[in-house]
Amino acid sequence: MKRTQMLLTLLCCLPLAVVHAQTDSTTLDTAQAARIIDNYLGYVNFDPLLKETDSMVCVVSKVVNQSHPTDTLTIYRWYASGHRRRIEMVQGKKMAEGFYCDGRSVFRSFDTKRRVWRDLKPESFYDIADPLDIRGALYNWRSKGAEANYEGLVDYNGHKVERVMYSSPGTFNRHYYFDPNNGLPFLVTEETTMFGDDKPAKNAQRVDWRAWHEFVPFDGYMMPGIESYQAEGDIVFIYHTYHLEKTRKGLFTEDFRKQ
Repeated sequence: MKRTQMLLTLLCCLPLAVVHAQTDSTTLDTAQAARIIDNYLGYVNFDPLLKETDSMVCVVSKVVNQSHPTDTLTIYRWYASGHRRRIEMVQGKKMAEGFYCDGRSVFRSFDTKRRVWRDLKPESFYDIADPLDIRGALYNWRSKGAEANYEGLVDYNGHKVERVMYSSPGTFNRHYYFDPNNGLPFLVTEETTMFGDDKPAKNAQRVDWRAWHEFVPFDGYMMPGIESYQAEGDIVFIYHTYHLEKTRKGLFTEDFRKQ
């Protein structure tokens, strides 16, 4: 598969485009929404790859705040079969956040105040780790109790694109915009309202928008290559790279991984 770049110009016109987008149809269609989401997940869900090989997917993400370009955060993510995963966030040379699990009985997080690793309850681990999954909020959306509705075709800067309303417990309601030519999302906006009667937690983080600028081929899949988002007036870019490595079991059971 060739490298895929979004044809729509994003950053220079995002606010205007969102305000002026109008739907051709107001009919909400859950089946159509599910079809669009599942089609996208076919691009990014590498679970079959993990089951078929003795490899783990390794993702390195560079996070750059446009207001503070020298203050870069690096996120390392590892995925292996059996729902094993590890996430490490490094600021400079110092661990900022860390989580790992073996998918069965080991669930650990890094205590940044005391600089030690501690046990977590499985549900607490997934509450923290799931939003950090490289496959995005739509991954395993049904098991999260989410709802999706098709909002029809909308006009986005002269292009007809598909929009889906997505609601999930504990998160802000979102509108996803998909390119109908390839089925990939290029923009999501968040409302101030939440699923049902849910209320935002004190530390809830809301973004004005998140954009996908590029998807890159990875072992038969198409993964986000460059993303950006705006929150509290700051614009943040994220650059992802992917590779496969032979699975190391200790990575998902030990506090400090072996180099």
